[in-house]
Amino acid sequence: MEIGIRFIGFYLASELVAYFVFKLVRMKYLKNYGSRRPMWNGIIERMFIYLCLISGVYHGLTLFGALKIGTRIKVDDNKISNDYFLIGNMISVGLVLLTFQLYKYWTTT
Repeated sequence: MEIGIRFIGFYLASELVAYFVFKLVRMKYLKNYGSRRPMWNGIIERMFIYLCLISGVYHGLTLFGALKIGTRIKVDDNKISNDYFLIGNMISVGLVLLTFQLYKYWTTT
């Protein structure tokens, strides 16, 4: 029970960090805050990645990558959108991996 509560604390803290980091990234690449839809998409994506890591289904990360690529295939070449997409996903996945490692460290000591 305590481990679950601790994980929820780590998760909420990482989402708070993600909110402020992505606010800065959106200002740099999009010059505004825009829609909140990408924020909710990111939360759902990070939850999926956390579930894959916690359950030990590491090949779920491959599925996640394939789905992300599949949704981005289009004919036009929009460099700003692609840079924003790449940086956003790297930050998001990196944040999940960092939080998960911190969680594992704190629960094993």
